[in-house]
Amino acid sequence: MVQETFMTAMATSVRLPPFGQALVTTRVVGSIGDKSTVLVEGSLGLPPTLCVARSLGTVKDGQVIVEVCNASTDEYWIRKGTVIASTSVIPESAFESATVEQKGTVPADDNEPGVECAAFVSEARKPDVGEKVKASKPDVPPEKSEGMEADFSESKLSVEQKELFQAELDGFRSMFVDSSKEPGRTDLLQFEIDTGNSAPIKQQPYRVSLAEGEVKEAEVQQYLELNLIRPSNSPWASPVLMIRKPDGGIRFCIDYRRLNAVTVKDCYPMPLIDDILDVLGDAQLFSTMDIASGYWNVPMHPDSVSKTAFTCKYGLYEWLVMPFGLCNAVPAFERLTETVLVDLKWRICLVYLDDCVIFSKDFPTHLVRVRQVLARFQQAGFKLKMKKCHWGRSQVAFLGHIVTPTGILPNPEKVKAVMNVKRPVDVHGIRSFLGLTSYFRRYIPGYASISAPLERLKVKDAPFVWNEDCEAAFRQLKRALLKPPILVYPDGKKRFKLYVDSSRYGVGACLMQEVDGRDRVVAYASKLLTGSQKNWITKQDGISEIECWGVVWATRKFRCYLDKREFDLYTDHQALTWVFSPGNRTTNAKLARWAMELSNLQFKVHHKPGTSMGHVDGLSRLPMDTVAALSMRDLLNPEDTVEDMLPTSVGEPAGADNGLGLGGERADGHVDDECPDQPNEVASGAPTGGTPLTPVDRLGLDFDQFVQAQQEVPWVKALVGFLLDGALPLDPFL
Repeated sequence: MVQETFMTAMATSVRLPPFGQALVTTRVVGSIGDKSTVLVEGSLGLPPTLCVARSLGTVKDGQVIVEVCNASTDEYWIRKGTVIASTSVIPESAFESATVEQKGTVPADDNEPGVECAAFVSEARKPDVGEKVKASKPDVPPEKSEGMEADFSESKLSVEQKELFQAELDGFRSMFVDSSKEPGRTDLLQFEIDTGNSAPIKQQPYRVSLAEGEVKEAEVQQYLELNLIRPSNSPWASPVLMIRKPDGGIRFCIDYRRLNAVTVKDCYPMPLIDDILDVLGDAQLFSTMDIASGYWNVPMHPDSVSKTAFTCKYGLYEWLVMPFGLCNAVPAFERLTETVLVDLKWRICLVYLDDCVIFSKDFPTHLVRVRQVLARFQQAGFKLKMKKCHWGRSQVAFLGHIVTPTGILPNPEKVKAVMNVKRPVDVHGIRSFLGLTSYFRRYIPGYASISAPLERLKVKDAPFVWNEDCEAAFRQLKRALLKPPILVYPDGKKRFKLYVDSSRYGVGACLMQEVDGRDRVVAYASKLLTGSQKNWITKQDGISEIECWGVVWATRKFRCYLDKREFDLYTDHQALTWVFSPGNRTTNAKLARWAMELSNLQFKVHHKPGTSMGHVDGLSRLPMDTVAALSMRDLLNPEDTVEDMLPTSVGEPAGADNGLGLGGERADGHVDDECPDQPNEVASGAPTGGTPLTPVDRLGLDFDQFVQAQQEVPWVKALVGFLLDGALPLDPFL
């Protein structure tokens, strides 16, 4: 046990050059015996750029030698008498396992002479520093012990290093919480909403089911108890949406679209992914931290509290902290975290919203850097959720990449959609698979010869016989799709291209970028439709619902890449070009709410024929094992992320297992025909038109008939009229 702790001050003044270090003499403040063994630790009151090495020392004449380091770019002057560390006496019992002789001969083997020395340890086992530090750890309340234990299961640190790491974290135990709904509160920022001269906007509450009402009431009550909201008399009012979560639960969400429309936008830049790649190249150890309920750590400015008011049948309430859904919340929080870590970012850590990664080349440096970042977060008033933090790992997931000592690698989850494609069992499956692979044939050496056994199965009236040659070709093409340069690192300075295709059974997506004049794949993704989602096809607008949901799902999966960036969206469902057009006023609740969610993204819609979408058409129709497609939210922030709080369809069913469809027809039932490989570009807001391509519905209507039938639908006629000449419909419901 540690017997007593003393402050330790500088015995002389010392000048430290930029990034310099030195051994300095310090004076222990208090009565301490000579030759006492002490544990020296840096004082929490030190500037974050002044580091004191944790070390064991021996007191001589009331003094002890300490190593200090200046981690800043400026010269640092430490004056005499400055307290820089705390000194804890280590009891003699900690050394009982080893007897040290002052002078003698080191015992040798029977056949070798001993070696004379000044001191030696008579037993083979040296004093365990980790045990001494562990013995000196502060007592942790029983109710906090479980949540305080760091997870080192995937760390390659030694036992002693893990104990030192845990001891370091114990010094900040007040920062860690068990629940994401236990946020801290910073005094560095008060969030303001600048609406200029806009008059207050008042909206009526949305009706909800009984089950949703119960959840809403419980959420409001919990927010009141946590002092996150309060009853309001505001002239502003935004409605509440209750969103179905993938696990079947219901999430509380506020529709701030109209408030966002009159808010002056904050253009603070987000970090570029390519900058992150350059910084992390030489690191050997990584730790990631996640700020619990990040936005709720930021209080609202008193003048803006009333603008956050939301309405429901239980009354009118306003937020005391920054809520999810506000258009300037993302840049404001990014600015805050970068301000907190202003001189540490890019040098010892990287931060993206509420996620932070700390990197270093060795363990001692890593421990110092973790302490620096934790101290900054503590001073800022942030809370961390221990279960979502990862410490001392040789590789971690960060922003959709696997960060390793050898560099940045694409996350394996990206390619599972291709790795788990099942063997085709009929000609339709062969066509889908070859459509997927042939799109990238220019990157696969000898593609024609490799795929020949599969091409033969497409011949009309040829028997479908799967032999060893077919199996070898199938496996080789799958492997080829996963080799560089097919999957390229995302370039934050280039425009992304998102290809999405949906069928009756699944959704396929492919994120691409142009490299050397050619489109290269960044990631694949795919997902099975649930039973209830498959039933959408039987309803009016069912085809558009499935295709639109596919786009929404794909943008959620790749939001880490697409958010705050312009990108191109390619779809073979021409109706989506007007669903996502500005001013769209559809009466379909699902389409309207999905369009609302996508309105936060900056994209241009292009229609591209199905035959030129083989790389995603195959992903949506090929039978596959259930796999976990790429999900930045699941990977980095499994709970309480910005994406979770965005509005979606209230009636959206619970999500299915990730994977791909079970084969068969597309959502619109069309059959691929030969057609040009160039997309028919449709800018957002432009009028759309039909081009006869293929049959489009399960009743056998050709494209002309389908377009003609669409024109008879009142809301379609009203929309087309508005797009063509700006005429608004007379019917207020349209």
